Amino acid sequence: MMRKSRVIINTVIAISAFMLAGCASSAVGISDEDVKKVANYSSDIVSQHNDKSDSRLVDVAKVKKKYQEQLDLEIKRQNFRAMEQAALQAEEQGSGEGSDDGDETGSGEYVEPDIPLSEAIGVPEFDIYYTGYEMSRSYPTEGSISADDVFMGMTAAEGDTLLIMHFNISNTQGMDRPCDIIDARPTFRVKINGENTTVQQTILPDDLSKFDGTIEAYSSADTVLISEISESTASDIQSLTLVVRSAEGRPEYKLE
Repeated sequence: MMRKSRVIINTVIAISAFMLAGCASSAVGISDEDVKKVANYSSDIVSQHNDKSDSRLVDVAKVKKKYQEQLDLEIKRQNFRAMEQAALQAEEQGSGEGSDDGDETGSGEYVEPDIPLSEAIGVPEFDIYYTGYEMSRSYPTEGSISADDVFMGMTAAEGDTLLIMHFNISNTQGMDRPCDIIDARPTFRVKINGENTTVQQTILPDDLSKFDGTIEAYSSADTVLISEISESTASDIQSLTLVVRSAEGRPEYKLE
């Protein structure tokens, strides 16, 4: 390695001497600043062949690798946003389908679904129960268990309020078990007094549709689904129905 370094130094010195001496027909002028640049560049070339020295020249391979990592991360973010947007569009398009305006019998009466809520969501090994709703201008609400842990909250627009529906995920087995709802990719909406209402897409850690965690043996986790509705609608909720879309179909569950 030292022999190679000496060869490079000798080559650089020869080139510098040639530049200073010039050709037979003309002389090439070089300033003190240029001499320093040549010296610095020569030092960096030698350093690249010396494992014990850090070169000031940019490592192109490292720059390309860093750029590719940033590009891959941005692509993943865009794909996630595209999936979220596609789910919202599918939900909006489905809201106009005739089968959503009532049950299949056409009687206008509610028909109990054939499968449990947990199975429709994609985690049949757990029990999932609706435990009630609350109204608030923001979430997490004051005094909420998750309020100290959550890094992202929601606030309703002027004239609106948040309908916060609570669901309990229960592990009745004698061992800790992972509950991965996000991988099942269910989507939800609610019917308030028979009218379709969108369920907000959130990154809240207790969002039922995005829940992915381990529930200890004989324990449960409180999760939520949130809709933003007008204050006038909130003041007169006569019926509340949850519609689940997943690989299991599109059953509806009467909550209130």
